[in-house]
Amino acid sequence: MLALEGIRVLDLTDAVSGPFCTMMLAGCGAEVIRIESLRHLGFRGHIPGERGQGANQSVTGFDHHLQIDVKLLNNPNFSRYNFDKLSVALNLTKPEGKDIFNRLVKISDVIVDNLSFGVTKKLGIDYGSLRQTKEDIIFAALPSMGHGPHQDWTTWGMNLLSFTGFAYSWGHPETPVEERAASNTYGDYIAGMSTAASIVAALYHRATSGKGQYIEVSQTESTASLLGVSYLDLFVNNRISQPRGNRHPQFAPHNCYRCKGDDRWCVIAISSEDEWQRFRSAIGSPDWSKDARFEKMASRVENANALDAWIEQWTIQRTPHQVMRVLQSFGVAAGAVQNNEDLFHDLQLRTRGHMIDVDGGGGKNTTFDGPPVRLSAGQKTSTDRAPWFGEHNDYVYLELLGMEHEEIERLKASQVVF
Repeated sequence: MLALEGIRVLDLTDAVSGPFCTMMLAGCGAEVIRIESLRHLGFRGHIPGERGQGANQSVTGFDHHLQIDVKLLNNPNFSRYNFDKLSVALNLTKPEGKDIFNRLVKISDVIVDNLSFGVTKKLGIDYGSLRQTKEDIIFAALPSMGHGPHQDWTTWGMNLLSFTGFAYSWGHPETPVEERAASNTYGDYIAGMSTAASIVAALYHRATSGKGQYIEVSQTESTASLLGVSYLDLFVNNRISQPRGNRHPQFAPHNCYRCKGDDRWCVIAISSEDEWQRFRSAIGSPDWSKDARFEKMASRVENANALDAWIEQWTIQRTPHQVMRVLQSFGVAAGAVQNNEDLFHDLQLRTRGHMIDVDGGGGKNTTFDGPPVRLSAGQKTSTDRAPWFGEHNDYVYLELLGMEHEEIERLKASQVVF
């Protein structure tokens, strides 16, 4: 039996944070039903094509939507975050569409929403409204900012990382502020994972108390929570933390070292005298390593520039993976800085089955990274592709809700369902 088997989740999400959350739940056996509409395709709304022939062109125009093959409405970017889910096409702007959604709520356990702040309230499907439909429903929202003075602000990865202070700490001491912002959407993944954990906690609470609840996981707070040490630096030392690159104020060697090859690097991190001695043995105990400046941790930190210069003379003669393997064989923390091709071929990831081949849109298999957590029991053993748009209409409308074919055809004609 899968860990979340029997739990039904209604998925009102787009982009990354919400879909990542519900993908985690689906992988543990929850039945996740995406509520989708041709009027807002979001990340799904790109038609795959041949390179140079309009690949990933956004689908525009509602009339055009009605004419295209819905199987084209899958693309790798959408597929990556929507494995193992079902899709039903429903227009929530229509009164009959909201009625159908409410019928689904009555037979569901969880709703996950990361639409723009206030959208569910405007549609009349916010927690306050839906708890009247099902008192013990669990409603999880992932707003960018959360309730408060900035609740209506628009955020994407870059400005969210800046607003939370994450970008300020990014880079090296000499890195100009305009070059510090990271290009990844860390907040989406942290918020998605946190919300999935919160939902499991809420399900346990409901099982013991019989009560549902509202969960709000702010992407801003999720990202800001990654900076705990920076807060302490201010609270304890009254000091604003500055970017420090790969160096550490307490440990040395602790840096990213150039290796053999074009733009190839390996990180080495040593946090004790025992590790330092093992590092010396690994590189052949050269004369420079006996220098009094490098005898103790404090003096190594103080003379880090000189230390790093000597170490790089050793690493530059070897590839990153050679450096990593030699040092790891002596129990020294070292890691090659891998690019995406390295990760694609990485023996560890391949052996564990983390790289999976799944239909990424247009009927073409694409390699994706798999689920980031593993349960010894209760988790799916294989990953299903992301659903086609409206692929499970018959299952939801005919089987779950017991609607008649004639009623569905009428609703299609009035664009309540698609």
